[in-house]
Amino acid sequence: MSLLQALKLTPPPNLASSPATAAKGAPAAKASAAPKTGKLTEAAEAWRQTHRQADERIAALKAAVKSHCADAPPALLQEIEKGLVKLDEVLATVDHRLADSLANAGKAADDAAQKAELDKAKAILTEYINYVKGATLVAHVDQNPFNVKTDLKGLLAGGLTQAAKVIG
Repeated sequence: MSLLQALKLTPPPNLASSPATAAKGAPAAKASAAPKTGKLTEAAEAWRQTHRQADERIAALKAAVKSHCADAPPALLQEIEKGLVKLDEVLATVDHRLADSLANAGKAADDAAQKAELDKAKAILTEYINYVKGATLVAHVDQNPFNVKTDLKGLLAGGLTQAAKVIG
């Protein structure tokens, strides 16, 4: 017996449903949020995987360049090393901030915090897309003369498209 029944009071219209019914509705609301949370977590890990693959492809290109130039004089090898370090700019620009933001959105305590984090993720995503589309360095990596198939632009574009679908 509820307190309202014991006191012979009628519940107000917004409390007409029983506590059991209200409790049943709460898990349903959380359950509908869970798939979005799960997708955000998966998208964060997918971006980290894309980043790892890009790193591996850049490392393969660096190794091919070093192998090709192995017989060069030490001064030239030193200059080549300096040039290869510039390739790291790609991964420094399209870094883990997107994955971190997606993960934070997935862990957000409420809808407002999640929306704020998703807005941040959208801004990062836009920054990355603009970089990948316009960066001559990405094009140079893909068009390298060392027969290393990087398809860096395709890889990054695919990863960004996947993240964009989840962000909405």
